[in-house]
Amino acid sequence: MEKIFINPYGHILMKKGQQQTGPVLKLLGKPIELDKAFTLRSFFLMLDQYPELKQISEILEPLLEIVADDGGLGAKTDEIESLIFYKTIEIQGFPGKPKLNMYNSLKGVMNKTAKDLKFFHPETLMDHTLTLGKLNHIVFGDKEDVFQYETFYTLFELVEGIAWELSFNFNPLQCSIRR
Repeated sequence: MEKIFINPYGHILMKKGQQQTGPVLKLLGKPIELDKAFTLRSFFLMLDQYPELKQISEILEPLLEIVADDGGLGAKTDEIESLIFYKTIEIQGFPGKPKLNMYNSLKGVMNKTAKDLKFFHPETLMDHTLTLGKLNHIVFGDKEDVFQYETFYTLFELVEGIAWELSFNFNPLQCSIRR
């Protein structure tokens, strides 16, 4: 399956480095690769470049409004080193009915440890590099023994997953209580 590449400026590049100029909804199921310098700001630049991607989640437009006025100030917090986007498959069984949960997560990374982002404002995350992580496999709720596997991510998973995760970080920076 042909991969698409997303550069730090939010441009989607097809094979041979040709920039996608037409509609991108047809690319939603394609595997992606992110530039090493890709940041959360790159993600929002991609949404500006390809506005039809905003149709994936109703939360994207308000998020774009929040981060549009960051002016480069506070665009990188010292509390994390980078961002990681990854998949988790969780198998649950006895007691109860067996079930399988699959979900994507966006976390901060500090000292090689994933950190929840729910108390961070999106404006303070903009210039952190964002990488695609391995798939975490949790069996029967045992979070101590997590297996990790190479996997791929689609454009849809990236856009919808980041929108979902950032929807929990919705208060603009100017709404925070200052001491």
